[in-house]
Amino acid sequence: MPVEFAEKTVPPGRGIFKRFKGNIEAIAIGVKYFFDPKRSTLIYPKEYIKLRENYRGFIVLNAKKCINCGSCARICPAAAMKLIRRPYTDPKTGKTRMKLWPVINYNRCIFCGYCVDVCPTEALHHVNYHDVVFDNMEEMDQTLESFQQAPEHPTAKEGIPVRYIIDEEKGLVKVRVEGGEQ
Repeated sequence: MPVEFAEKTVPPGRGIFKRFKGNIEAIAIGVKYFFDPKRSTLIYPKEYIKLRENYRGFIVLNAKKCINCGSCARICPAAAMKLIRRPYTDPKTGKTRMKLWPVINYNRCIFCGYCVDVCPTEALHHVNYHDVVFDNMEEMDQTLESFQQAPEHPTAKEGIPVRYIIDEEKGLVKVRVEGGEQ
C-alpha cells in the first residue's frame, strides 16, 4: 500500500519566526552564559569533583571473599571481565589446586556495575573515583595482583574537592566540599 504524504502548512496567525521562538530563546541563554564572567570551570588537577559514595567508578576485587564462581565474567556485556587460572593453596588442607580468578580489562569496561551487582559474596566493589590515567594500553588489562588494589587517585592528594550545585539564579555553581578523599 503506497504511503500518502500530507503537506504541512503554517497555521494562520503564526508566522515563520514564531515557530523558531523557542530555538532563539535557547541560543540567547547560551550566549548569555558564554559571556558571563562567573562561568564555572574545573581547574583540573588542582580541583577534582568529589563524587557521591555510591558512584560506579573503578572496580576492585577482594580475593579473600571471592568464591571463584565466575558469575562476573558471564554477565559482563562488554567482555571486559575474564577468568584466569592461578594456583591456590587451601589453608585448611594445605593442598595446592588451580582456581579461576576474575581480572578486568579497563580498556573494554563500560562501568555498568553488573559484575559488582551479581557477585554473591560482594568480593567486587566500586571505588568512588574515575579519573585515573594509564601510561599505556597494557596497564589497562589488570593482573590478579593489580586488580586487588584500588588505582591511585593523585588529584585527591593534591587537589581541592569540589561539587557542583544548581542555583536558580546563577545556574551551575561550584562549591568546595569539606574533607578530602577517604
